[in-house]
Amino acid sequence: MTGGTTDGAGSAARAGRRQGAPRGRTEQANALASFVLEVTDGVTLRELAERYHVGKTMWGEYRSGQKLVPLDLLERLVADRTPEEATRVSRTRTARRLHAAAVDAAAGPPEPAPEPGAVSGPGPSPGPRTPPRRRRHRLAVGVTVTAAVAVVALLLLVALLPSGDEDISAGGKLPSGGASQDGSPPVRAAPLTGTGVFAIGPGGDGVLQWDGPGAGDWTRIGDTAKRLWAGPAGLFATGVRGDGLFAYGGSPGRWHQVGEPGADFAISGTRVYRLAPDRGSVHVWDGRGTSWTWVGGPASRLYGGGPGLFATNPKDGRIFKYAGRPGEWEFVGTAGADFALTDRHLYGLTPDRAMVTRWLAPETRDADEKWTWAAGPAGALFAGAAGLFSTDPTGTRLRHYAKNAWHDIGPAGAEVRVAGREVFVLTDDRTSVRRWDPRTDTWTRVGGPAGTLAVTVPRAGA
Repeated sequence: MTGGTTDGAGSAARAGRRQGAPRGRTEQANALASFVLEVTDGVTLRELAERYHVGKTMWGEYRSGQKLVPLDLLERLVADRTPEEATRVSRTRTARRLHAAAVDAAAGPPEPAPEPGAVSGPGPSPGPRTPPRRRRHRLAVGVTVTAAVAVVALLLLVALLPSGDEDISAGGKLPSGGASQDGSPPVRAAPLTGTGVFAIGPGGDGVLQWDGPGAGDWTRIGDTAKRLWAGPAGLFATGVRGDGLFAYGGSPGRWHQVGEPGADFAISGTRVYRLAPDRGSVHVWDGRGTSWTWVGGPASRLYGGGPGLFATNPKDGRIFKYAGRPGEWEFVGTAGADFALTDRHLYGLTPDRAMVTRWLAPETRDADEKWTWAAGPAGALFAGAAGLFSTDPTGTRLRHYAKNAWHDIGPAGAEVRVAGREVFVLTDDRTSVRRWDPRTDTWTRVGGPAGTLAVTVPRAGA
């Protein structure tokens, strides 16, 4: 994103304690970490955490090589820290090359080539081929013959998102635990039946709900929070009182803990999904109290929306769709630089960010076509009921997808949230929340300052 762009030079005086030599598991991870250290030279972990909303501990691990920085965050970092265009282009190429090498090294030896007809998303299919058999992936969760067999069964739990398009084993489910044990009535989230716009104040001070239509029409509904998720299932936040997940009870000040901390959360319809802090398992909230049910194993990120729940494989970035039963996930496509969900479609940005493609659901496609071209290059994708949006390749401009093409609508800002008919943007300096109305192609200031935003739209037919 733009705004606050600074070069590494001249800021060394503000840096904190110098970080030691990289200590990743591979040489490639160390090379990537050294590159991140170079790009962030003169910037403290605290400054990075505040700018990108990623914790100081995580930034320390990115700069030490203990964890691989996500590609989208790496590219945003390069863009922010390299104001000169020619240098930025060169640095971005280097960043992508180092990141790809580190990911390949972490994955170990390559897997066997897929069988003929395997899907090659998120790009479009290269041409007519023999359609593969549609299969669902199931994961075993328990074997009780001997202790040795039990150990093997537990080891099998590490592979929710399978490494190939084949059946793994019989399915099942595993409760996540955390159900209330004190006999108190189980809490529920207040469903959101209309379009809602929510914000967290600067520094996490205050959770606010926009009542519209003016910039002063905000109601304080909570005291503190870190992140927000909104959807038909309700409004959820972390950092309300501790690091767990809290549900909004429908009136100011009413927040109830419904889950433990997570690495990611997603809402699809009335269901709320949680990725465990170690990204080792995915769970769905049972809708009351603190009871959650296991639905799958490792994932790197969750995407929720009208078409359902999707998750990416932490090993190779391939994307899978949850089939609705614990352990069952359908292979959708290979890795992409970004994914986004409208109320009807899943879109993928190819790894080189040169093309956006749309996934064709099984009921709407020919057997040999899984992805179709949608639009040209993009920097990042955003989507919702109002449609598909993206930043341009430089990350500076926001664009709307209409009539099979991108149309520039204004500055990209620090955050973009897509509602039912409108788009809300938090400006780069986070001092203003602006709304774009496609019917008039105009921008209006509706609030600010804010730390982060969340929006929701009515369910179809509601």
